[in-house]
Amino acid sequence: MSPTVSHITVPWVPVADFDWSFARSGPLPWNLTVWSILAVFTALPIWMTVELTVWVFYTFRRYSGLYFWSVLACTWGTTIHAIGFVLKFCVPECNWIFSTVLAEIGWVGMVTGFSVVLYSRLNLIVGTTLHHRALKFILAMIVTDAFLFHVPTIVFQFAVSNKSTHEKFLPYMAPMERVQVMAFSVQEVIISGVYIYCTLAQRHISLHKNMPKTILLLVLVQIVVILCDVIVITLDYCEYFTLKAVLHSFVYAFKLQLEFVILNDLKTMVEKKDFSRSLQILPDVHVAMDGRREDLEGSTPKIGKESSWSSRLRLYPSDTDSSRDRAQ
Repeated sequence: MSPTVSHITVPWVPVADFDWSFARSGPLPWNLTVWSILAVFTALPIWMTVELTVWVFYTFRRYSGLYFWSVLACTWGTTIHAIGFVLKFCVPECNWIFSTVLAEIGWVGMVTGFSVVLYSRLNLIVGTTLHHRALKFILAMIVTDAFLFHVPTIVFQFAVSNKSTHEKFLPYMAPMERVQVMAFSVQEVIISGVYIYCTLAQRHISLHKNMPKTILLLVLVQIVVILCDVIVITLDYCEYFTLKAVLHSFVYAFKLQLEFVILNDLKTMVEKKDFSRSLQILPDVHVAMDGRREDLEGSTPKIGKESSWSSRLRLYPSDTDSSRDRAQ
């Protein structure tokens, strides 16, 4: 062993012989390349969490609502998940129960938290092209999937992390891991697909010149998100479970940043005050960020109908001549 690694308390293993599967238990063997990857993809989500937290508190003027809290839960879930696995893989002295609890809490927060973020965004178009029943169905899907896939995965994760039960539950962990990662990825694709469909259905009634560009951006972002999920799924099915665990936090932090790209682009369109009153999604984004609605869960008015808050839309000069005079 070379002098540079003589004080390492774990054995050195070449990359070619590195065991990424669940069969390996305990701290990671020493390899400069592997530990460098671990360091990079642990530091990145932690930094992105700080950045996203500042971004959230700067962007939102009302610190409440499902969208606000789900974004924070997903953001901090990525960091907690990353820290949990660092303790589990790199700190032999750390209690395995403590590190596993951190990793699993972070995992639930970032995975289901991200689905709730996508669900909350659907509230921006409810009452227009999206029916309330569809929204309730999506929420039921998120809750059901959380119980079906989080609970057994966490149970098996604790079982394989314990040396006394590792061998007994090892045959069940890998299949459960593959099933849950596929299920949550499909769930995110479904929610994103509904949002894209509803946005495309409204494009013909928008007068905003940048609407086609925004829709293109929305589609491209969702394609990138799907590609990120494909990477995670591929690693799981190739039994690179440890590598997938290392990359997982970064992937979700990256997807959350893309979510803000979409939302901020829609908000910018609203602030330019050049849109049709018929398109409800844009003013809804504006009031969501300004905090003038109690919560994003509230329904938006249907096209052509008044509601208790529809008068707020007249604050935009492009609605009617009378609103233009009032804005002046």
